[in-house]
Amino acid sequence: MSRSTVTLLLKSLVSLGILVFLLSRIDTAQLLRVLGSAHLSYFLIGMAGYFLGQIVCSVRWALLARPLGFENAVKDFAILYFIGMFFNLFAPSTIGGDVGRVFYLARDGHRREEPQRSGAAVSALISVLADRLIGLAVLVWIGAAALALFSNYAIPMVVRAITFALAAGSILGWLSLSPLYRLAQRWDLPRGKNLLQGLVTYAGNHRIIAVTIVLSLVAHFIQSWVHILLGHALDLEIPWSYAFILYPLVGVFSALPVSLNGIGLREGGYLFLLSQLDVTSEKAIAFSLLWFVIVALDSLVGGLVFILRKSPKPSEIASEI
Repeated sequence: MSRSTVTLLLKSLVSLGILVFLLSRIDTAQLLRVLGSAHLSYFLIGMAGYFLGQIVCSVRWALLARPLGFENAVKDFAILYFIGMFFNLFAPSTIGGDVGRVFYLARDGHRREEPQRSGAAVSALISVLADRLIGLAVLVWIGAAALALFSNYAIPMVVRAITFALAAGSILGWLSLSPLYRLAQRWDLPRGKNLLQGLVTYAGNHRIIAVTIVLSLVAHFIQSWVHILLGHALDLEIPWSYAFILYPLVGVFSALPVSLNGIGLREGGYLFLLSQLDVTSEKAIAFSLLWFVIVALDSLVGGLVFILRKSPKPSEIASEI
């Protein structure tokens, strides 16, 4: 049995174990009643909001790809972004869709021919990696800032400490890019050098970094607003101050590579954090399910584009990267 198979099995067991534990704590009939009484109007507005947030993210990715030579229109990046979202529905990890984005951008990207730039695949990988890191870093900063500003919420100290540590670590990681690049040059590590060189190119482009940080803030604020809408759909009052804690913390911790695409961690996160607002277990799980359905339905847009483009199968994509 290969290492990847063992990893997949372990992640599946973690997700299954958490889900079984959570389901044992709720009244299934009550959960169905809660879902059945959800207000459709708020759900649909939330779905539109999530879609808008992903459009903002695709604009951020397009800007990050420009310094690497990619000149595609923003709509091309939006199409590839949604295809990546579609792949994420079936991938065993939260970065599965990133593989598709790298493949398609490397294959279909229009690049300036500059000899000093790395190959298309490496440049595509750098753009996706930068997009992922900036989005995640800003999400952590929002969560850390909210925990510091709204300290009245009963969030465990260990969760606060981890969030603050991740926020500080993201800043240290950014500052260490140039030293790591020099080390990769000294030790003659071609792959590491190419990746770090690409990331270092952003260090001198303060305008792009500033704009992409602002876009990340806009996207995350929209998703926090969607959480408030989902609360209204279930007759829950989620304060803005708590939405800035709820969405970032669940988003960050469900991205940990210990479960199957965040399944189980996400539901457990919502159950725990919403319980701090005295939300019942059934409504918390219903909230998590509605969020998942919004993500899945919006991601199906990428599936439609994937089919219309007569794109290669995900297995073929993975084999070519």
